[in-house]
Amino acid sequence: MNIIPATRNGWNFPADSELSILDVKELDATTGYCWTVETRYVGPTSSKGARVLVSFVGSRKGSKAYSWRHALSAGQNHVAAAVAWMQQLSSLNGAPSYTLVSKASTAKGYVFTFC
Repeated sequence: MNIIPATRNGWNFPADSELSILDVKELDATTGYCWTVETRYVGPTSSKGARVLVSFVGSRKGSKAYSWRHALSAGQNHVAAAVAWMQQLSSLNGAPSYTLVSKASTAKGYVFTFC
């Protein structure tokens, strides 16, 4: 298996009170960089089968489509495409590995956060 569980440190803060200036500065200084990726289902056309389109949230620049894998569920297809896309970007962003920390569904796919 190539996946291992990871523990990510995070900051807890109250949902009902304003943070101090020092708290905000600490959050900014110590929060690690992450990538937020969006996937979208693209239905089959006359020339191509169903696909999953992957890009950074809010941008289509550098997006890539991945073929639908019928052995996987819908959610698993989106995870597989997002992971494959991030792995292809590793030579550009210098990341030796990624941690998938969250996912959320959208009307047309998913949003994943990798750190």
